[in-house]
Amino acid sequence: MGQQQLLLLALSAVIVGLSVVAGIEAFGEGQRQATQDALAQRSVLIGTDIVVAHKKPSQLGGIDVSHPYPSDEAIASAVAPESSGRYGSGILAIGAGETATCDIDHSDGGTVVYVDCGSEQTGQGYPDGQIVKAKVEPGAEDPVKVVDTDADGHSN
Repeated sequence: MGQQQLLLLALSAVIVGLSVVAGIEAFGEGQRQATQDALAQRSVLIGTDIVVAHKKPSQLGGIDVSHPYPSDEAIASAVAPESSGRYGSGILAIGAGETATCDIDHSDGGTVVYVDCGSEQTGQGYPDGQIVKAKVEPGAEDPVKVVDTDADGHSN
């Protein structure tokens, strides 16, 4: 009878250990998904702010993303006053972690603006880690779209 009890105790310990490991992995996956959702939400919010600023007259603080091709810094400061202003980066990605940041990329000089939000940031303030990218086209029927939610690594 003592051997059966010892065997049941060992089996119970193994089952509890496997359950704990599975729970930790599920929590980590849930946290990763929550971060991705928060980054997507922030990138869409910034994109919406860009569309609103594009429709607003420049005398009232608006920007025209098509002419005379504002810099990334000008777009970032118009939609997010807390940005560092350095190459359009340093916009806080609130809700996605302490070091989460977003970046404006308007390098093509056209009417398309990209918003990159990352779960971490590099030493220069660019998004890094888990990256979500939104495409902003102020004149389009669907002006803000999340185009990449599975990017990893430095966005610039």
